[in-house]
Formats: sequence, structure tokens, C-alpha cells
Amino acid sequence: MEQQNPDLKPTLISLLQQLGLYSQATNIEQDQRLDSIDVMDFVGLLKKHHIAYSVHRHLPSLVSQAAHPFVLISDHHAPKLLRRHGEQLEQFEQQWQACDPATIGEDAHLIMIERLPQQGSSAKAFAEQVSKRSKWYRPVFWLSLLSSLTGLAVPLFTMAVYDRVIGGQTPEVLPSIALGAALALSILVASRLIRAKVMSSASNRMARDLSELTFHRLLNMPLMVLSRVGIANHVARMRNAEKVRTVLSGPAAGGLIDLPFTFIALATITLLSGWLVLVPLLMLLVFYLLMRLMRSYIQSASPTVSGEYQNALNELAKNLTQLKAAGQVDAWTTKFARLCRENSRQNFRYATRNGLMAAVAHALSLSTALVTVFCGIFLVLNQSISAGALIACVMLIWRITGPAQLAFSSTQKFTLLKGAAEQFDRFMQVKTENSELRLDVPDMSQVPSVSFQHLTLRYGAEMEPALSAVNAEIDAGEMVAVIGPNGCGKTSLLLSALGVIEPQAGYVAINNKNIRQYDPELLRSWAAYCPAEPDLFPGTLAENLRVANPDASDEQLVDALLAAGGRALFSALNEQLDAPIAGDDSAMLSAVEGGYISLARALLKGSQYLLLDEPLANRNPDAKRQFIRTLESLRGKATIIFTSHDQELIQLADKVIILDKGTAAYVGPIPSQQPQSNSETEQ
Repeated sequence: MEQQNPDLKPTLISLLQQLGLYSQATNIEQDQRLDSIDVMDFVGLLKKHHIAYSVHRHLPSLVSQAAHPFVLISDHHAPKLLRRHGEQLEQFEQQWQACDPATIGEDAHLIMIERLPQQGSSAKAFAEQVSKRSKWYRPVFWLSLLSSLTGLAVPLFTMAVYDRVIGGQTPEVLPSIALGAALALSILVASRLIRAKVMSSASNRMARDLSELTFHRLLNMPLMVLSRVGIANHVARMRNAEKVRTVLSGPAAGGLIDLPFTFIALATITLLSGWLVLVPLLMLLVFYLLMRLMRSYIQSASPTVSGEYQNALNELAKNLTQLKAAGQVDAWTTKFARLCRENSRQNFRYATRNGLMAAVAHALSLSTALVTVFCGIFLVLNQSISAGALIACVMLIWRITGPAQLAFSSTQKFTLLKGAAEQFDRFMQVKTENSELRLDVPDMSQVPSVSFQHLTLRYGAEMEPALSAVNAEIDAGEMVAVIGPNGCGKTSLLLSALGVIEPQAGYVAINNKNIRQYDPELLRSWAAYCPAEPDLFPGTLAENLRVANPDASDEQLVDALLAAGGRALFSALNEQLDAPIAGDDSAMLSAVEGGYISLARALLKGSQYLLLDEPLANRNPDAKRQFIRTLESLRGKATIIFTSHDQELIQLADKVIILDKGTAAYVGPIPSQQPQSNSETEQ
């Protein structure tokens, strides 16, 4: 019977156990979100746990070379966990037992395990990704060879016309020669078109896979690392894939591929003219040496201010509202104008030198043809070769200098590709948050207790600590207010409690377990966090709310928004969940209105662990009363930690943490709520 969307969870757990990855297997087994796993979930979890894999059609050679157990997926039977044991194929069903290779259908797909997480990531990650997509090498080789052979048709046709038709006075052979030349040209055009299609497909797939890997890696990198690098560098990493696409699918790739096949043209020139082949060989050597010198000259003019210029554009996009509201943009405009002029000057100098390189390359090509003509004339006069052979050799020169010129004139693109590959390799070496030491699954069925133990956090070596030896105990179900002046570390404490920021000393414990032992993805999918500065995405109100809970119904979205105090916002949007709230065609919401959406996201999770950063900043009285009712309804049902300057909201707390310059000055009940001593009562 045909299997539709088989559940791969048991197979994945068995695979991980057989690979010795017991922590990863337990993590997946205990993950309450994973009732079942399809193929996309399967490979996604392999990526999460840094298990290198590849997917192939069934090939006996792959099975015979498998170093690790692998998974077979077919439309006609349940998924199987297989391994190669000596010369025998075995299947896992509670234990390993022999399996007939004939049971593997031709339509089956194999998920092969290539590297385990303990083995570390490859230092040549880019080359590894290229090698995985080697299927296009062979067709490109044969197509290039075919086009190079058929490209000889025009020179040889011209030689035949001069030597046989004109010289031999035999015009009757002209139609047959022309027919052969036309057929060869047709094959040449067809092979070039097919090769271009193959190269375009390969480059698009390569760029897609690199973009996906980069994006997935960015999402799993520690926030402290991401914040130090900056937005411009993240954008540059994502654009690396586009550099690969433009190089592999552009004319430079065609020139580079055709360059090795110039030996066919050189061999033909040797057969037609003998020693005349030394001319293009010597010119190729001169070409190579001169282009190397020119490349150094061009690289010395590479733009250096482009990164700063891009950062200025990002700054404008991020702070446009503040700049317009301030009304004083002269200093920023002056700075941007200076960067713009310098960027234009550097790009002009770089483009000028590139143009000079292209002109020199073209001049060398013309010179090669002229020198070949002059040297060939003496061979013709000595009757060593025919006039037709000389003309054919001159025409073949372009089959040599053309690819060389194209390849060398595109050296800056290959330099960019090399830089992109090196950057990708370094990027893939950076450790992510996911590791085999962080795979414990938090108990999402109970209200958690939270403990801060000597928590110390410093954002930079030259900066004062944001948190300094903070100690606090929060019991399950308590509502805790973190208060203090601006810049005292309140937000840093919440982000540490969420596990987004890791302190240099001390730790946060949830349910008496160090937060660093938990799977960060599972922890954050369970915890509900509301930032002080809301982030809105282009799209509708419903799409922005469903960021926190993709499966939420429309009724749940409305209830969460109203519980967050957003009735006025919902009314302003005509109570339409599909109303656009961010994008080019809609008005921008204020920070307060965006705060309702951010708070509603946190409530939508229905979590027993809420972290709220300034949840009532500048809210209207009606919204405030509604949110207070919401908090009261959650009392005892969730552990809530919030920061605030609002006294009415602070009075709701069971406990307060007062921070002063990163230090916990006081931790305990609100002073006015402390029980009085017996002596005070008697008085």
C-alpha cells in the first residue's frame, strides 16, 4: 500500500540512538511540539543538531560506501533505517537484522549521514557545498567539449572554400561543405543553450542552498555575536549567495569553462600550420603575466568606504522617523553627502581601472591575431601552408583569446567569489547556540521557578557591567517587578532570564536547572517575551500576531489583543484582522500601538513563563485597567517577571527586584507589604 506522509519520528529517534546521539534522541522524543515528523521536519532537525546529510536517489554505490546508518524513504512502504555491515545490508527493527537489497525500490530516496556533530564542521564548508552538487559537472564538460569541436566548423569551412572551391575551381562541392558547416553550427548553438540552462539551474540551486544555510545559521547564532557584527555584515553574508549566482551563470563562467578546451583549437592550429602554434602560446603567456600585474593594480583601488556607506543607508532606514521628527538633519546630511562623494570617487577609480584592464585584454587579442597573420604570411610564401589554412588559423585564434580575455577580464568577480567562499567558511566555523550540551527539554506543563545566581554581564571589555552579581529567587507562580532607573540593567535581566543573552559569570536557573542546559529553541518557544520596543513586520494585523502562535484562530487573536488593552487599536482598524499595519501602503503605528501587538503576541502563547519589558509604557487608562485585569487573571497560573516605572502596576507584584547600576539593591516583598513585627504591632 502506498504510504502518504509517513511519520518519521520513530525512525529519526532510532537513527540518532544508533549514531550514539542519545541526548539528541531524548530531545526529540520529549519535544511536545513534535507529534509527528514529515520529511521536511526530518531534515530540519538534522540541521538543528548539526548533522551533515545528503539526499540521493537510490544508488547501489552509495549503499556500499555508507559509513553511518541511513534512512530509506519510499512511496510504497514505510521508512526504513538501514546500515551496511561488512558486505551485508541490515535493517533496524528493534535490533539489526539482515535485509535483502532487492527490497529497495528504484523510486526510493536515501538520506545519507555524512558527518556527526562531534566531528565538527568542515573548514572548507563552501567547497563541501559545491561538491555536493557535482551532478552538473559531467553534462557541462560534454556540452563544452561538443561546442568546442563544432566550433571548428567555420574556420575549417572557410579553409575548404579557399583551398578547394576557389583554389581547386570545384564549386560543385560547395553545397555539401555548406550543409556540413550549417549542421555543425546548429549543434554548437544548441549545446551552448543547453549548457547555459544547466549552469543557470546549478547556480540558482547553489545560491538557494547557501542562502538557506546562511539564514538558518544566523537564526541560531548567539545574540551577543550577532549584535557585535552589525546589520551590514549580515546583509553581506546573505548576498554571498548572489555572488555565486552571478559568477556561475554569467559570461565569466562560460569563459572559464571554455578555457581548458582551447587545447582543441591549439591542436587544430598545430595540424594546419605546425610551428605557427607558438604564436598564440607565447601570447597566452604574455596575456597571463600582464593580467596578473593589472589585477594587482585594480585591487589596490578597491573601494574601502562602501561598508560605511551601507551602514549609513541602514541607519537612515532604521531612524527615519526620529530624524524627520527632530527637524535637524544637517549634520546627518553632511555626513551622508561626504560618504556618498567618497564612495562615488572610489567606485569611479575602480571602474576606470577595470575598463583599462578590459581594453588591454582586447588589445592583446587583436595583437595575437595580427602577429599570427604576419608570421603566417611567410609560411604561405614558403608554401609551408596554404592560404586557406592561414585564414583558418587566424579565425581559430579567437577561439583561444576569446575565453582567455573573458576569464581574465572577470578576475575581480572570481576574487569576490573567493572572498565570499572564505567568509562563508569562517561563518560556518562560528559556534551556534545549539549543541549536545543544551538539549534538555523544559517542563512546559508546570509553572516554573526562576533563580538568578551571581549573575554578571558585561557587553564590552571597556564598559561598565550591565549586571553585577545579581542574586534573586522567584517561586513558581510569583509576579515579580524589576524596577530601577533607566540603564540599570532591567532589560538585560529579562533577556538573561530568556536565555537570549549569556552572562560572563553566574547563571539563571529554571526549575533548579541551569538555563544553559535547556534547548534554546524549545525554551524560547515556550517562554513569552514582550520587548519594550515592539517589532512589526510588513503584513496584516493577523500575520503580525500569528508570529507567536501560527495555529491561533481569529477568535484567539482578538481575545489576546483585547486582553493586552488594544481595544482602541482594534477599533481604529475597523476590527479587521486583515488590515495592513506595516508596509509601503499603510500608515506607521506608534510605539504604543505597536506595544499592544507585541504584548498580545506574548499572551497568545498561553505560556506559564512571561517576561514583559515595560508592558504599560504610556498606555491610556482604559488599556491599563484591562491589562491589570489580565495580570490578575494570570496570578498564580504563571510566573511573571516584568519591568516598569508605573507604581500602580508595581503594586500588583508579589516581589520586587530593585536594580541600581546593575546591582540588586533590594530583593523581596514591596516594603509597604512586609509583615509588621510583634513590637510594631503592639505600638
